[in-house]
Amino acid sequence: MLKLIRYHVLLAAIVLALLFINTTNAQFNKAYFFYKGEELISRGNYAEAIPVLNTLLNVDSTIHEAWFLRGVARYYQNDLIGAGDDFSKCLNINPLFSQAYQYKAMVLQQLGKSAESIEYINKALELRPASAQYLFTYGVILFQQEQYHDALNAFNQVLRIDDRIPDAWLNRGTARLMLSDSSGALTDYTAAINLNPFNANPYVRRGALYAQQSNYSLALQDLNQAIGIDSTLAQAYFTRALVYYYQKQMNQALTDLNKVLQYESRNTLALFNRAIINYEIGNAEAAIDDLTRLSSIIPTNVLVHYYLASIRFERGYLPTALKNINKAIDIFPQFAKAYLLRAEIKSKKGDLEGAEADIAQGNRLAQEYRSKAGNDINSIMDSAGKLKRLLSLDEELDITSSISMEQLRSRILTIIYPIITLKIDAAQNVKPRNWQSSSLRQMLASASCNGYTLYFDYDSIDQQLKPKTINADSLPGFCTALLNLQRNQYTLAMGKLTEMVNTDSTNTLVRLAETLARIRMTQFVESVRSKTLLSGSKNSVHGQNINESFTLAANDLKEIAKVNDFEGIVPYNIGVILMHTENNDLANEWFSKAISCNPLIHGAWYNRGLLYLISNETVKGCSDLRKAVNLGNNQASEVIARFCKK
Repeated sequence: MLKLIRYHVLLAAIVLALLFINTTNAQFNKAYFFYKGEELISRGNYAEAIPVLNTLLNVDSTIHEAWFLRGVARYYQNDLIGAGDDFSKCLNINPLFSQAYQYKAMVLQQLGKSAESIEYINKALELRPASAQYLFTYGVILFQQEQYHDALNAFNQVLRIDDRIPDAWLNRGTARLMLSDSSGALTDYTAAINLNPFNANPYVRRGALYAQQSNYSLALQDLNQAIGIDSTLAQAYFTRALVYYYQKQMNQALTDLNKVLQYESRNTLALFNRAIINYEIGNAEAAIDDLTRLSSIIPTNVLVHYYLASIRFERGYLPTALKNINKAIDIFPQFAKAYLLRAEIKSKKGDLEGAEADIAQGNRLAQEYRSKAGNDINSIMDSAGKLKRLLSLDEELDITSSISMEQLRSRILTIIYPIITLKIDAAQNVKPRNWQSSSLRQMLASASCNGYTLYFDYDSIDQQLKPKTINADSLPGFCTALLNLQRNQYTLAMGKLTEMVNTDSTNTLVRLAETLARIRMTQFVESVRSKTLLSGSKNSVHGQNINESFTLAANDLKEIAKVNDFEGIVPYNIGVILMHTENNDLANEWFSKAISCNPLIHGAWYNRGLLYLISNETVKGCSDLRKAVNLGNNQASEVIARFCKK
């Protein structure tokens, strides 16, 4: 997860007339100890400031500013509990001291007390509503609570008050990035650089964004600039290593990862990525060394042990390979491919009986997983020992993310949000949908259905056969066809709709309905095929024909979109179909078009979020999924809970 930059909060000048009593004796000179403590804090000498302030508070514990200063010193020494206590004591003495509310809010947020944190920063803002400093802190807290829209609004307010704060531009850019506004993020990062060209952080952020956009030349310019400003900045070296790797400059990537580990010896992502590169260039022993180090830092990571076993098996180190694969299976007993790899190792060692047992267990687990996922899964992991692609700074390296992400990639076809189709029902049963304008609803109403209402809604192949109370004989042909479709009577629906299209091919609503009917029929066939495959029957429809049907439907939808995109519904449906044919890059583009046409279609945010996740763009994926939740997509919450923990 991207971290926000906090601009240094300047301590307000505090005038304490009472401190100047007894100035003849340094031991009782309150002003001396107070200002000495303040000076040490301003220099960052927090450990030295605390005993100085202790001396002052032992003499006079009623000085609320002294409690505040000691709280600040403790805060920057990561003594959150002690800092919180000191800020509370300050407020007990002076409940109008606004900065104490601000710092207390920061402490509570870091302690995971989100609601209380918001309460305290709001109290600070009540006392000083036009404070850019407090609004900035408010934005940081909201961002950390993943309330990105509200954080963006807070940073907007900061910049309206004072547009000369570089970190406000930097953090607003990061908030925009979380909301998938890449162009806005670039603009804000550039503004931060223009205000302070000697701060490395905006260059790193902008460089990372350029890298995500595959603009490697600009990415390298920014990352080189960041390293020129701060040659110890591990994040800059790490990001530049990714860029070099994408450009197939392996030696430069290794050099930068070595730099990262020079400054952060336990950086697990750098170790993992260095292992991948070393393996790819044929230096398996170096990869083994890095993975071995990783196994001691994060001993519960199943992939580390699995990869170690794979490489050691390739190198002929059978005893240690067996030890590693046993560890992987102990950590994750449902890891089907681990059993198959262990079978290979046992077979090589001559334990044919053990190998046979592991093959049976691996196949059984794979079949169980297929049954649950409803998708033909070739493998969860490559048992030949090939390592994964590089991990970015936005990713985790732990058992949950590693295995779960592989499972997400494998079963994504089962959790795609469905197409939006046309339906018919009694008016009282049709709920208003905010993603459909009044003009779209009026257009549907123009297709008179004898008192019944046509409406767009998300589809399901398992939908109930409703509404049963409608008499099909009383409806015009178009409405009857939609009722047939809704009742899964595909042959009847297709017959009527095809005839109508042949009669008048200029009616985009009828053309859309006919294409949707073909899509639904193809999905029905696909679902039957999946169940047939799982039951072991040989009499199944060939997947190639299904893909051809989807492709033809997608092409027809593209032609319809040229005339009428139906407020983003057609581009959205194209994206769904392209996901079914595993054209994920094109699907992403069409979901983006749907969002551009109609940002209220939550399924587009959800599906694009899934595509970003499986493409390892975690920040973008989680941002889209959260947007889907905000728009009412309940399914997105489950994905967020599993893959967006940071």
